[in-house]
Amino acid sequence: MKFNISSCLIAVAAFAAGLAVDRVVFSPVEDTAAAEGVRVRNKESSSLSSRGSRSRAISSQPGRGDSDRQREESREEGADGVLGSFRDAMEKLQDGGSMDAKTASQLLQSFPPGRERRHMLEHLANVWGRRNGQVAIEWAESLDGSDRRRALHSALHGWSEEDPAGAAQYVAELPTSEQNLHLVHEMAHRWAESDRTAAMEWGASQGDAAIRSRAMGGVVSSWAETDPAAAANFASTIDNLFVKHQALEIAARRWASQDTASAMEWAQGLVGEDRHRATRSILRGVAENTPGKAATIYGELTAGLSPQLRATNEHRRMAQEIASAWSAASPQEAADWAMGLPEPGEVRRAAVGEVAERWLRIDSMAAGEWILELPEGRVRDAAAERVVETMLPADPAAAFDWANSLSDDGHRTGMMREVLHRWSSRDFASANAALQSAEISPEQRRELNQVFGRNEAPAPAGDPGEQSE
Repeated sequence: MKFNISSCLIAVAAFAAGLAVDRVVFSPVEDTAAAEGVRVRNKESSSLSSRGSRSRAISSQPGRGDSDRQREESREEGADGVLGSFRDAMEKLQDGGSMDAKTASQLLQSFPPGRERRHMLEHLANVWGRRNGQVAIEWAESLDGSDRRRALHSALHGWSEEDPAGAAQYVAELPTSEQNLHLVHEMAHRWAESDRTAAMEWGASQGDAAIRSRAMGGVVSSWAETDPAAAANFASTIDNLFVKHQALEIAARRWASQDTASAMEWAQGLVGEDRHRATRSILRGVAENTPGKAATIYGELTAGLSPQLRATNEHRRMAQEIASAWSAASPQEAADWAMGLPEPGEVRRAAVGEVAERWLRIDSMAAGEWILELPEGRVRDAAAERVVETMLPADPAAAFDWANSLSDDGHRTGMMREVLHRWSSRDFASANAALQSAEISPEQRRELNQVFGRNEAPAPAGDPGEQSE
């Protein structure tokens, strides 16, 4: 088997450049939390004060004519008038006044796009949600894009402060999606802060398993903030396994953030899959904040085990959780730890794969160099597989080169076949050309040609008489 190390490094360099462009072009809009009334009023006051200061500064600038000063002051006075109108409308709404969609939209239209407008949108939706949640939600749903998302979230928060049952039921009836299920969790959490029993009864009564699971998870999450032991013990008594496991993971993670030792002691007292899920959740939570501590806990859990027990799927999954979280913060440290894990049972192989995938998205050049320096074998193949999977959607040529770097013949051929199959569906000519020029054996070429509907095994392009190694 031959592969070109230079081409692999060039491929990851190109991939890194692509990721950098993606981060600039597709970076998400700033996600602000729902603004509370006090905060916004402070901002309004600060804004008014700063505008007054700017007006005084403008009037004192030498060389500025009266007409310039008048235009500047006119703009400032207009902006102050807009803020004053908005503040008056909010005070009336808080005092029991009404609001309608037309008035709300007119208030927003008076602000130019920007941070201040977003704050006003969130504050309006939040206050209106407290006064009349259903109507505020209907208005929010009439908006577009990020305005709609921000207004809905803020209106729901306001609604849940006055009528948590209504807000929870509303989100439970939304079309099922990950975003809406997150809202179910959030509304149940907020409801449980004021009436845990009612929130729990509502959550348990939901017919849809996904909604029931998220709702109960929200209740347990709220409970665990004040009494994690009680929340964890309750979670372990839930009958439905799907709901139970979700609640166990949430409770374990919350408890571990307050008292890791007690949470681990409780988790180890559970049995079967309950113990596995709780332990993994604890390790993941600890690893996201203090990965070295999570690694130490893992070492203590496995220290007295036989090689066979240390190689179980459960310990492999634990190692993957730690490696994934650790590599997000310090991939080199995570890589060093992963390479020290036992290989039987593919514990090391799985952890190295997690590190490779995370590292590629942080610094693909450094990740590629690290992978190529690994000893040839199953562990490096696991890392190279993650490179192939990560690069294939955006750069199939690079993915093909990396697939050809695997050491196991059968696995290498399988990965190359997968790349060619997906690549050829988008760009038949380029995929075919890559196969023609690849340095592979006649047997591999014959097998891979079947992707293109051919049974012959043509020699590599450029030297028809030379047989590849």
